[in-house]
Amino acid sequence: MLTETTHRENVPAEKVKEAHRKVMVANHPDAGGSHFLASKINEAKDVMLGKTKGSGSPF
Repeated sequence: MLTETTHRENVPAEKVKEAHRKVMVANHPDAGGSHFLASKINEAKDVMLGKTKGSGSPF
């Protein structure tokens, strides 16, 4: 599992996608999870993959 101390430059995209799938299975809105949390999980995946919108800053 990826942690807050993981540097995104050092993580292969496949590992990010694998971790995203595992977390989404447990938190998907169709399975009773939160829409808000699911959107944040998707945002985190995009940040880790370098697909952020706007200025490139996650903030």
